[in-house]
Amino acid sequence: MFGEFLKTPKYTEIATLEGHTEVVNCLTLHENKLYSGSLDKTIRVWNTETYELVATLRGHTKWVNCLTLHENKLYSGSLDKTIRVWNTETYELVATLIGHTDCVNCLTLHENKLYSGGNGVIHIWNTETHEEIATLRGHADYDYVNCLTLHENKLYSGGDDGVIHIWNTETYELVATLRGHTNCVNCLTLHENKLYSGSGDYTIRIWNTETHEQIAILIGHTNYVNCLTLHENKLYSGSGDNTIRIWNIETYELVATLRGHTNSVKCLTFNENKMYSGSRDKSIRVWTI
Repeated sequence: MFGEFLKTPKYTEIATLEGHTEVVNCLTLHENKLYSGSLDKTIRVWNTETYELVATLRGHTKWVNCLTLHENKLYSGSLDKTIRVWNTETYELVATLIGHTDCVNCLTLHENKLYSGGNGVIHIWNTETHEEIATLRGHADYDYVNCLTLHENKLYSGGDDGVIHIWNTETYELVATLRGHTNCVNCLTLHENKLYSGSGDYTIRIWNTETHEQIAILIGHTNYVNCLTLHENKLYSGSGDNTIRIWNIETYELVATLRGHTNSVKCLTFNENKMYSGSRDKSIRVWTI
């Protein structure tokens, strides 16, 4: 079977994981396990070798919007205003973090701090004590923070207000604001000294993380850009146009367009030479890369 896999051409769909009864909103990986969060309120755990369902985590009372992992803990954010912490070995609920007054849209981790984005605010939590450390305000009060990413001592946040804020992770001060998108900023990812942002204006913008200047705009998607991730020297973007586009990060040229999902592509993640994509069509697709 592995020999056949080696012969499979790049960018070919090799499997479809089905089980969620609603939109697959988020994906994350740890070792040989894939975790998926859905509008069906559950988190499903899949074996990345056999594609079998290992476990289903239940506890959230509304949509699961985001997932992140640290050591043996899985963190999940939900429309039910909570962040739940799960043990990845026993699948038991470890803690529930309460502080958001509306849905939790995004999560990211750095050292012993968890950052969560919600309705115009970013909450910062201690991952050992589960206590809230600070709250960052800068995005418009009624506009959601959709995405967070970290680089060195900087936190980048994108929101419905169309801007990207840059924060100092030690002082919690706002360092800079990047403007250029004409619609919501849905996703962010970093590579070396470049920040990549995907938006509801259908574009991907590239920024210099030192000068904060815009370097390039990638145009090709015909609907919202929902997710971005990097692998080797390529940028992968998922969109409301049901496609995944692959870009060369040196030339900014479009390398390939992957079609297979029948609805919006919501999330992407990688494990070695496989890419996993989650969609509004309720499926997770597996691709060779």
